[in-house]
Amino acid sequence: MEWKEVLLGELVEIKHGFAFKGEYFTEEKTNDILLTPGNFAIGGGFQWGKLKFYDGPIPSDYILTEGDLVVTMTDLSKAGDTLGYSAIIPYSENLLLHNQRVGKIKTKTSSVDKMYLSYQLRTKTYRNEALASATGSTVKHTSPAKICAYRFLLPLLDEQKAIASVLGALDDKIENNRRMNETLEEMAQAIFKSWFVDFDPVHAKATGNTPAHMDAETAALFPSSFSDNGLPAGWSFSTIEEYGDVITGKTPSTKRSEYYGNEYPFVKIPNMTSVWVTETETALSEAGHLTQSKKLLQKGTVIVSCIASPGEVSIVSKPSHTNQQINAVVPNEDCPTSWLYCALANLRSKVIGMASGGSVTANLNKTDFSLIKIIHSSNAIMNSFDKKVCSLFDKILSNDEENQTLAKLRDILIPKLMSGEIRVKDAEREVEAAV
Repeated sequence: MEWKEVLLGELVEIKHGFAFKGEYFTEEKTNDILLTPGNFAIGGGFQWGKLKFYDGPIPSDYILTEGDLVVTMTDLSKAGDTLGYSAIIPYSENLLLHNQRVGKIKTKTSSVDKMYLSYQLRTKTYRNEALASATGSTVKHTSPAKICAYRFLLPLLDEQKAIASVLGALDDKIENNRRMNETLEEMAQAIFKSWFVDFDPVHAKATGNTPAHMDAETAALFPSSFSDNGLPAGWSFSTIEEYGDVITGKTPSTKRSEYYGNEYPFVKIPNMTSVWVTETETALSEAGHLTQSKKLLQKGTVIVSCIASPGEVSIVSKPSHTNQQINAVVPNEDCPTSWLYCALANLRSKVIGMASGGSVTANLNKTDFSLIKIIHSSNAIMNSFDKKVCSLFDKILSNDEENQTLAKLRDILIPKLMSGEIRVKDAEREVEAAV
């Protein structure tokens, strides 16, 4: 096994992104997505998360394609959580645009494998150098020259490809689970829309037809006519607070280290990338929890971001706390979590609109959030919906938990493979057992 020390700048060059004009940024879904630091997972790798859409002119040289290697050049968080991290652009039916805060890495030699390089730029050694050379305090910046100054040990090309293949198998499984979850959520949301937005079963019964894809027992729960206000007969609107207790999160003093530990996940908006929140990079200790014990959220609580990046919705999978940017709804006994999640997810555009209100920083306070109205049918119909979709939510949680395990194994293997501490065949056995 032959390894040699190399300078990254000898192998690659890094191209700055384009300064797309803010006047064309939009909250409405378009075909064009601006790649931002928010699309880089903590630890490296691509994540979809919150998307920034664009509806304006596009220079042809700044369109990213599947397989491109990119790196973050700016990070907005104090901890520099994603500064300098790399990701491979995945397949997408949308156009992904090379934005100014992101660098595109182009290899200058055939002696380096791009996929291997993406994992090399996710090691702790590289991360420490990227952070040490960063400028700025609240907003951290790096540059192509600083990234290219990184030195590391590079194995021969065949070994690089073998290492990338092992790690890539884990990421492929993670991505497959993510896509499956996306499909499962779309299925649940389609049923919710049919029942509670488009009122398809009521329209069918009103015209003397049998509601499609529905058993007779469930169909009997729906009315067969509409009221003068356009709602199904007997239905009305209720406020969010009528469906459960609304709790706004809080951040314990970060100056008190004893408030932070491993006991209670501490959810922030970047953690809300899936239906379920299964892992956070920050957790509270028992002491931190006790400073705000009345804010502890149990499994099944639905959380909604209401400040800075409003409208994101997730469910906590274990007893957790959130920061003050998130409002939580602890559902009443007669309000299923699955129904509440879909109902709040359908309010995203309304939450965004109410939070903006012309201010620079979007902010929807607890009172206004609590008074947002949601359709109210009957407990029987809501429970019937939960019975129909609960298996979808259970499978999504199972996939999310598996992804958490796979990601941990990948992050353990990266430094060991990159340093030669373990051989590829040993890593392959661990990966085969996991996937």
